[in-house]
Amino acid sequence: MVVIALGLIYWKQMPLSGDAILWDWILLALIILSLGMLTVVYFILKAQLKANKTYAQELLKSQKLLQSIIDNTSNPISVKKLNGEYLLVNTQYQMLFREKAQDLIGKTNHDVLAKEIADRYRSSDLDALKAGKEIQVEETFEQADGTRTYLSVKFPLFDNTGRAYAIGNISTDITERKKIEQSLKAADTFFNLSIDSLVIASKDRFIKVNPSLSKLLGYSDAELLEKPFADFIHSKDKTATKKEIEILDKGNDLINFRNRWVCKDGSVKWLSWNATADPSTGTIYAIVRDVTAQLKLKEKEEKERNMLYESRQKLNMILENISDGVIVANADKQVVLANYNANEIFGIKEDADISINFSDHFEVLYPDGETPFPAQNLPAERALVGEVTDDVDVLLRDFVTQKKRRVLISGRPIINHENDIVAVVVTIKDISKYKKLEAELKKKDIASRTIIGFKKSKVKSK
Repeated sequence: MVVIALGLIYWKQMPLSGDAILWDWILLALIILSLGMLTVVYFILKAQLKANKTYAQELLKSQKLLQSIIDNTSNPISVKKLNGEYLLVNTQYQMLFREKAQDLIGKTNHDVLAKEIADRYRSSDLDALKAGKEIQVEETFEQADGTRTYLSVKFPLFDNTGRAYAIGNISTDITERKKIEQSLKAADTFFNLSIDSLVIASKDRFIKVNPSLSKLLGYSDAELLEKPFADFIHSKDKTATKKEIEILDKGNDLINFRNRWVCKDGSVKWLSWNATADPSTGTIYAIVRDVTAQLKLKEKEEKERNMLYESRQKLNMILENISDGVIVANADKQVVLANYNANEIFGIKEDADISINFSDHFEVLYPDGETPFPAQNLPAERALVGEVTDDVDVLLRDFVTQKKRRVLISGRPIINHENDIVAVVVTIKDISKYKKLEAELKKKDIASRTIIGFKKSKVKSK
């Protein structure tokens, strides 16, 4: 408007006659040109202002969009100036400090945290700035549900000149991952330190073995993993092992399956397998134990048991062919063995029903048939205290039938290598017939002497 006013004033003052000189027209043209240029500048500025307004609106829209995006992520995100002041934080980052965004913006960690913690965070920010690239650090934050661990990715932000002007931070909550890692580490430690051999395998190869199996078979881990495990199985057990793996593949567990494995030194060991398979992957998880010594011991025990059985059969055969009654009782006075004649004397078929204490079955008397015989003096009782007795003459009278037996009882203790009494053997010789025959012979002898007129002489009497 000033230029237009100047132009009009100059126009009015400029002579319109031929007296106007060339310079007057040049000045008027310059004024008109200036007016045109100002008009162009006006429209340019107007266009720029409009563009700036549109740009500002788009920038605000972009900022709101960016804020909306970062607010809806699960990762805490922040941007700080080089001096540590916050330029941008999202909702998740706010939750770490339990502060509102407007309270964090423009503040540093030292304004909201203890100095020691703030110094630690500031140090990691500067490390990213010094590195000139992103770095990863683990940081812990105290929250309402306890201490949580975050993996923070920190990186410098550069302007168009390549100069760093801010530090960005994106954190990921790895608390659960750390717990899983610790659990896996503990599981791996257990896996490697287990006395039992632990195996993870596919249908035909080992995937992972612990040192116990390597030590057991004598192969290195690499040797066991590089070949199909069937190469280490005894040829006679390969078919059976294949069948058991097919059973596993059908979802059935493997319980105490035994097969033979060839060790690196050529020896053969029996291994017992307890295994299960993951139905989704087919991966086999197994616990393995060396049962070679156990099977050898079992075989030895079986052999000894058979020998013992044979010996007992022979002993029974001998005892059954002995005319005397024989009973064997342990240190607890329980009868563990009795032959047929002993069963017949006691009138009991089951050996265990016989009592080593004869007084439980009979009235035990001296040979006179009247005087009770002391139970503690019976051979069985004396054998239990280590005494040996031979041919103790007693009369046994049955409580029910009142039948009498004249017997000779002997007792022997059985002593182990530690000199302890572990059992007693009692033999019973029934001499009732002999005593009866002896009495009859005596009677006949007296009768015969009367018939032949036998007289006692003084010498004979002496």
